[in-house]
Amino acid sequence: MGIFLWLFYGFFAFVALSNRVFMRRPGRRQVGQKILVLIPARDEEENLKKLLPVLAKQAPVIVFDDDSSDQTAAVAFEHGATVLRSDEKLQKGWTGKNRACHLLGQAALATDAEWFLFIDADVQTKPDFIEAVRWLCCQTRKRPDGDESTKGPVGVITGFPKVIPGQGIEPLFLGWVGWILLATNPFGLVSVTGKGHNRFTNGQFHCWRRDVYAKLQPNEAVRHHVLEDVMMGRLLAKHGIQAEVANMSGVLSVHMYDTWRQTLDGMSKNSYEIMGSAIGSYGVSLLLFTIAWLWVLHPWAYLAFVVSGLAVASTVRAPRVGYFLVPFTMPIVLTIGAYTLIRSVAWRRRGTVVWKGRTYTS
Repeated sequence: MGIFLWLFYGFFAFVALSNRVFMRRPGRRQVGQKILVLIPARDEEENLKKLLPVLAKQAPVIVFDDDSSDQTAAVAFEHGATVLRSDEKLQKGWTGKNRACHLLGQAALATDAEWFLFIDADVQTKPDFIEAVRWLCCQTRKRPDGDESTKGPVGVITGFPKVIPGQGIEPLFLGWVGWILLATNPFGLVSVTGKGHNRFTNGQFHCWRRDVYAKLQPNEAVRHHVLEDVMMGRLLAKHGIQAEVANMSGVLSVHMYDTWRQTLDGMSKNSYEIMGSAIGSYGVSLLLFTIAWLWVLHPWAYLAFVVSGLAVASTVRAPRVGYFLVPFTMPIVLTIGAYTLIRSVAWRRRGTVVWKGRTYTS
């Protein structure tokens, strides 16, 4: 049993460490890719005040004002962004973010941009962020045989920003998300070997090659899904188009939630769609709970469990002490994840999901 548990938890440690070492990090050399930044925004006045003064100096920006009740549009215009709106009500079968991103994509197709960079309004960028993305666009378009045609194998660049934790115990309610992504998916090995498919995009940051976006129309294809980024990752795999998952923590950061309750509600909104069914969600919940506590049969295996948590925390470079408590409280963190999945099923079974003032019916 001891050997099995060492191998079991060692697998998670190996994957997390391989991501820490092998996930591509952007360089800082200027290259000539034309990038257009696209931001869906609903009541994001305060976030745009922090984001746009740095970002709008680096690349042209279009903001879609999604029926905001605050000064989102005015702030975006003040900082040099082009502002789009729609006079039509949100149609049934669409989520607000997918509608916003789809209309942004159509506007981008009318420009000469080579890459469409979608980011959320709550991220923060460094002054060399766009230069770093350009470098990635240049590097990932190369074929294994050295051909640098823009029709190379990678059609989308996505990745993980630095995570700015919230208050108090909030990191415990978010930590399971980063762990389940970075300790079970070998993003770095896929990047290095070119084998397999990541089946993943991160909705906070994803950059689409123009021809790929035009062909797939991804936001329209997944228009009714709340967790649209997971579905777009699966769409890319279906069409055999690679997504490069990069470590963006040096140039991009995000503060998602302030309190543990906000985090719990946000993850309850999203988690059901990871599996797409109640049975699947219950199964993953049971698996997380098993991982959380199976080590008690051989306590030394807990060391490998901690290593996996430390590798994940160091990859996302969370700066506050609270987040570095997560690796040493992994049983609690994954138990919270198991509960969140069950809660997500309960939300879906009541027939509605409420988010950003809108109600989505299952």
